[in-house]
Amino acid sequence: MRIVIVEDNQLVLQVLAAAFDSVPDYELQTFSTAQEGIDACRNGADLAIFDHRLPDKTGADAIRLLRAEDATQHLPVIVITGDDDQATKMAAIKAGATDFLKKPVNIEELRLRVHNLLALHEAQKRAEEGERLLRTVISASGSNIAVLDARSPGCPVVFISDGLLAATGKSKDELMAQPPEGIWAGAQPSKARVQLEKALAERVAGRFMLSFATRQAATWREISLRPVPEPGIAARYIVLTQVDVSDLVSARNTSRTLSDRMSDIARISGAFFFEIDSECRISYVSETMALGLGAVPESVLGRHVDTLHGRFSDPAKANQRFSSLFMAPHNPVEHEIVVLNSADRREHTVQISAIPFTDAQGRFAGYRGSGGDVTALAAARDAAAKLSRAKSAFLATISHEMRTPLTAIIGTAELLRDDIGTRACTDGLQEITQAAQKLNDVLGNVLDLSDLENNAITPVAQEFDMNALLQELCTTFARTATAKGLGFRFDGNSLPPDNRLGDRTRVRQVLHNLLSNAVKFTQNGMIEVKLVHAMPDSVAIKVIDSGIGMTQDEIARAMEPFAQVDDRMAREFEGCGIGLSIAHGLTNAMHGRLDIQSEPNVGTAATLTLPMPQTKCPNVQNPITDLTGMRMLVADDNAANRKILQVMLHKMGAELTMCEDGDAALQAWVPEAFDLLLLDINMPAISGTDVISQIRRTEQEWALPRVPAVAVTANTNSEQRASYFQAGFDACVGKPFTTRSLSSAFQTVLPLAAKTDAADG
Repeated sequence: MRIVIVEDNQLVLQVLAAAFDSVPDYELQTFSTAQEGIDACRNGADLAIFDHRLPDKTGADAIRLLRAEDATQHLPVIVITGDDDQATKMAAIKAGATDFLKKPVNIEELRLRVHNLLALHEAQKRAEEGERLLRTVISASGSNIAVLDARSPGCPVVFISDGLLAATGKSKDELMAQPPEGIWAGAQPSKARVQLEKALAERVAGRFMLSFATRQAATWREISLRPVPEPGIAARYIVLTQVDVSDLVSARNTSRTLSDRMSDIARISGAFFFEIDSECRISYVSETMALGLGAVPESVLGRHVDTLHGRFSDPAKANQRFSSLFMAPHNPVEHEIVVLNSADRREHTVQISAIPFTDAQGRFAGYRGSGGDVTALAAARDAAAKLSRAKSAFLATISHEMRTPLTAIIGTAELLRDDIGTRACTDGLQEITQAAQKLNDVLGNVLDLSDLENNAITPVAQEFDMNALLQELCTTFARTATAKGLGFRFDGNSLPPDNRLGDRTRVRQVLHNLLSNAVKFTQNGMIEVKLVHAMPDSVAIKVIDSGIGMTQDEIARAMEPFAQVDDRMAREFEGCGIGLSIAHGLTNAMHGRLDIQSEPNVGTAATLTLPMPQTKCPNVQNPITDLTGMRMLVADDNAANRKILQVMLHKMGAELTMCEDGDAALQAWVPEAFDLLLLDINMPAISGTDVISQIRRTEQEWALPRVPAVAVTANTNSEQRASYFQAGFDACVGKPFTTRSLSSAFQTVLPLAAKTDAADG
């Protein structure tokens, strides 16, 4: 299959072309101008993809030129565009576009649509070949047959067999494109002739015996009219046959065979076709479609579409009727998914598209459409969605099960560090903390990789000091580099505060991964961190190392998850091999840019540029929150976490009520008895979200002041955090937590309590 792709943006062109590289049966031709694409289509193509905005012509202009030529009149053409206005879409459709996609293009959707259009185009070509074969067979058989255009005034002749020409004694020029009365011009006046001409005017079927006077003797011929697909206004063609009744049986058989053959022209492609009249009644359904739904055409003809047993696939349209698709202003129906129940009670998922048509007077006459049974495709889609949900649930469980003990390790180490006086014990606890934090970072990267695959990461903007973050990271990695015998240089330790608005957690994660890679893959030399620029609206940081370096192919592979993890790399360097791919994905999520320059055996320079506007607010590190006198309800089903929380919160001065699960928390909660709530999310029987939901409902019913609530959880992606806030939480702390992360959350929610008290007062 030859596919022509026309796109002036070379990057987009490469992406589109790459989408089909793995398909062996596709031959791709790519061009950057419309004229080149048009010429390629003229030379033979099975499908074309045109960008709408091209340097020399629009995609719509190119389609109009292709539709004006016989060779490309029926070529499937997909228009892609970044424009979001309806006018662009309508221009492409009016020009004759077969399909329409908006940038950015979903590659899998593009592949499916190309596959479907190529299949339909191949079916259309087979139909045309079949029609030519039928015409040849009809002409060669010597049968007397003509095809009339029932849509045009007078029903002009569009096809006439050689046999019928011979029987009339006229030439093809005398009959083609003329009203068919010339065929029976020699018939004697009779009632049958009047009935024939009336039936023709009304586009109805009938058989009429006419007498013809010849020199030898009078002959009788039976002229039959058969509208296709059905009589009346919906007729597209009228098949006219003329038979010499002297051989009546043979004539009837020939007539039946020829009529059946001509009817096949309308359904020879094998795709689903249907027609609906202006009152939403089914006026035509292809045999293929009827059989595919377990019915026969006659069983559905004349039925109103709302009497069909089925529903829309989209749950948002659950209460809509099928007729809503075909109501004024009579817009085209594009790729609508419906579920129809067949006579044997099986469900068929069908994708349909339809366009309105008018009668000879220009009045709306109904819709004509096509479609296909996509039941298997829908089942595969649902199975994939179910698998994705199962994967998300599994990762959430893994996150909870791993971060809960990590919380105990890190929290206990933090508490013991404050109480143990010897340097050896302090250093040992520091090693425990660093090892646990490293394991937590690895777990975070793995979970982020899953979220990036599902586009589930949404940056959370907050004010923070960019220079302080750099100094913190560089201090940490300077110790690591020194321990490895490497030099480390950062000239920003004396820089003043630089307050920015951005996702501090994600920025830190990206820089952490870049610095970790730099130290890990450098055996000799040094690591250097440079603040390239700090503009009012953006920041650029460069991490330079003298490590093993990479080729361009290796850089591309490093952007893919797990690409570095092979036997050699696993033996020589520790790590999971996903740091750079995570950094790249998070940078894209923050609308930034990560540029990698590298040379084998020389080193690597990674430049991170992020759009983070400066803020005028001073960045002062807040002290640990003083909770003296604050009555606090705490619930966590993990005993170690409860112990850590109890010690941390006591040091802040809080008066605590500790609960081992959600049920105990609800029993302990009394209206206005607590100033602050701290609830774990994943607890047996009653979750933290269920607890806070019940408390919020009670507050609302009794007109009570809202007590601030903080969620503690290992599951903190954007969708999960949104669900916590929707349930009624005011802040969220991720596991493993520290005294400072808890304090930061309290500083966020306690002003809410002050506002509530002021409003109540």
